[in-house]
Amino acid sequence: MPSLSVRVDQATLARVHKRLATLLQQATNLEPVMREAAQYMLNSTVNRIKRTRTAPDGERWAALSDITAQLKGHDRPLFQSGGLLGGIRIADISSDGFMITSDAPHSSYMQRGVKKMRGAFKSKRPFPQVPARPFMGFSDENVRRIGKMLRDHIKKGGGE
Repeated sequence: MPSLSVRVDQATLARVHKRLATLLQQATNLEPVMREAAQYMLNSTVNRIKRTRTAPDGERWAALSDITAQLKGHDRPLFQSGGLLGGIRIADISSDGFMITSDAPHSSYMQRGVKKMRGAFKSKRPFPQVPARPFMGFSDENVRRIGKMLRDHIKKGGGE
């Protein structure tokens, strides 16, 4: 009858213990991989504005109205002076995660859109509505890539 015999000596146990301790430490110290993921998401967000012109869910942004395109001198949504693009930055990184933010004052209007503005003055002309053009957020591809970064980080023992 076939049998299996495993011999473990103290040196082998020490190597296994060291490897397990390294893996455990790397599983709890995710800051290096979060730094990598934050940079990836920053690049992805900038790419949405500069190239793809799509929301994180893949939906194409609404085109500019004819009058807006004439006033801007081009038909690129979310790009006029570069203020929005220049305001996007990594705000925080830790083992728990990261935060990408935009310092541009109009970024929330662009992300969510504007239906109606309320103010102290009433205009006889209707306020132009601004459709939402979401540029912040995780696409399915972003989630897959960051998941792979995390898996690879832990498999490698977390080395940078």
